Amino acid sequence: MDKFLRYVRIDTQSDERSNLTPSAEKEYDLLNLLKEELLALGLEDAEIDQYGRLYAHLGGEEGWARIGLNSHVDTAGEASGKDVKPIIHENYDGKDIELPAGISIQVADFPRLAAHKGDTIVTTDGSTLLGGDDKAGIAIIMNAIEELIAEKVPHHPVSVLFTPDEEIGRGPEHFDCKKFGADFAYTIDGADSDLIECENFNAAHADVEIEGLAIHPGEAKGKLINAISLLEQLDLSLGISRRPEATELYEGFYHLIAVEGDSASLKARYLIREHDRAKFEAMKEELINKAKSLNEVYPKAKIDVHIKDDYRNMKEIIDKDPRALEHAKKAFEAAGIKMRQDPIRGGTDGATFSFLGCPTPNLGTGSYNHHGEREYLSLRDYEEMIELVKKILTVD
Repeated sequence: MDKFLRYVRIDTQSDERSNLTPSAEKEYDLLNLLKEELLALGLEDAEIDQYGRLYAHLGGEEGWARIGLNSHVDTAGEASGKDVKPIIHENYDGKDIELPAGISIQVADFPRLAAHKGDTIVTTDGSTLLGGDDKAGIAIIMNAIEELIAEKVPHHPVSVLFTPDEEIGRGPEHFDCKKFGADFAYTIDGADSDLIECENFNAAHADVEIEGLAIHPGEAKGKLINAISLLEQLDLSLGISRRPEATELYEGFYHLIAVEGDSASLKARYLIREHDRAKFEAMKEELINKAKSLNEVYPKAKIDVHIKDDYRNMKEIIDKDPRALEHAKKAFEAAGIKMRQDPIRGGTDGATFSFLGCPTPNLGTGSYNHHGEREYLSLRDYEEMIELVKKILTVD
């Protein structure tokens, strides 16, 4: 646990308002520490590039595939990552966990907790997030490499990559596939230790700008066009059953995440998510057409929609080049873990890496309830992931 506890005490929260790369200077605090630790392990080319990406390489058996491992150093913005105070709960009793800051992690809200009875659980005091996303992933990689070197067992050549700014969508920026040098890779940035994720959403965001017609409400009849009302009508036309809170598994959604403005004019942002590429393209067209239709009803208003793709479903790549998945199957079997496959209802750096030439599915970390004060880590699952990564690096 030493590595994990050391890493989570370093504040690395990224800053979506910043145009810098990395977005927050404090992300270097962990990057520099990791560089020194990698150098001490003998990865002599460990280097942080001008964009804050830390690359390192470990030699291995000649003729074996070079396998990449990557995680991100930053933590999410939904809760503070400063002054994290980890609390270790040994022999967890399977009941609600009361935290000193006055909140609790309740089994009724998080049924996954019950599976950890008898396990050692790590939480915070409830005033910050824990940072298992993704410092557990980093610690898993570092522990696995350290143990492999110490055990002196034959293993694959290894490429290591630690990125900043994943939580604000900038993790894959400036990824140098050639410098990474892996034949295929794994992002260690999930939850369950028995899960591999080889497919994710196709993703886009839509910026909607609405200009209504402002007039004194006392003289408004037949004249006023309320921009807020137009957005409400547009949102309802997309269907309440196609929102994140009403969907699961492979079901796509429109997610209205931000609105700024007033009744005269406003700007809004939607996230568009769908696993199926054809349905994804249809959803983008639908939003544009719904806005056009609404504008025809209110010709004196102005409704503009600008859509930008963010990332694609890596299933397109994994289906064509299944080496990472097939190798993982062998590693899970060697580790005695029954492998599950589920889609990611979100994105992953590995999706972009896949389309840039390095197929990269996602694996777990043993940490759960990410992005909030109720985050926790299961020591049992975390240690299982260290063993799984070692199998990935040693199974031929």
